[in-house]
Amino acid sequence: MDKTQFVEDITQSAPVNSLFLIKRADLRSKRGEQFAHLTLADRTGIIEAKIYGEKAAELPRIIQTGRVYPITGTGRANQNGEIHVFSDSPETVKGIIAGPLTLTPGQEIEFVYTPAALNANSLEIQKIIGSIKNIDLKLFVACCLDARFYECPAAIRRHHEYTGGLCEHSLETVKIALSLIDIMPRTDINRDMVIAGAVLHDIGKIFCFDKIGYGYVPNDTYNLIEHITMGIMHIDEYKNLISDDQLLQLRHIIQSHHGSYGDVIPLTAEAWLVHEADSGSSLLRSIVDDLAETPAGQKKKGLRSEKFLWHAV
Repeated sequence: MDKTQFVEDITQSAPVNSLFLIKRADLRSKRGEQFAHLTLADRTGIIEAKIYGEKAAELPRIIQTGRVYPITGTGRANQNGEIHVFSDSPETVKGIIAGPLTLTPGQEIEFVYTPAALNANSLEIQKIIGSIKNIDLKLFVACCLDARFYECPAAIRRHHEYTGGLCEHSLETVKIALSLIDIMPRTDINRDMVIAGAVLHDIGKIFCFDKIGYGYVPNDTYNLIEHITMGIMHIDEYKNLISDDQLLQLRHIIQSHHGSYGDVIPLTAEAWLVHEADSGSSLLRSIVDDLAETPAGQKKKGLRSEKFLWHAV
């Protein structure tokens, strides 16, 4: 079966009958009726789907996330005007129970969604790392990164939740932080430490996702340990490359980058700067993506940012 319809084609009342990658599958209920809540994706975007009907409640248990399935249904707008796929078709349930489809070589590109410029982001963040003047710290940061850093998402929802999202978010964070240093007079901030901390603040997320099928799926580490602890454990593997003071500062930046929402509050200028830059990247990305799905001239509560937004005409 070929891919004949894409997420960007799905509008209100439009019939849906095509192949989609299933990123997430949860069991939910409304008014006492259980349904399968799916997150579908292809190269043009991500869309939610609600599957009702006999045996629909069994689907989240048997779905292999990261794989491709046939989905039939109808485009339907919710109360916020957002389009999702509604299906009570027995064919959808049967298609999913039959198992994921095997794609032909090269066909997988139709199902990998990412707005990130993967190669450009990789080159740009490597260039910034190369600007670190302290040779030991530069080598340390380079050793902490691997292919997972450039490919992983930064989250399962909200911000940068796509392939390459972790690198894109880290790049935005370090660029915001450096811009603030450049525009503020009378600042005595360790620029090298800001670069290292901003690049590595979310490095623990490389352990929180597994590449399954054609997508990234959160694993048990994501839920049981989370990325901050994993990040500190990871950088400690290379602690012999830098001084004890540098290691302590980097641990603190990673541990405190959630600011008042975390267990540790930033206590250094470098840690505060990385926290603010991280918050700016994640929040603005969420707001911009929510607004992109908001009709002009309308107000709604965003799904990612969870803030009421107005899309100016």
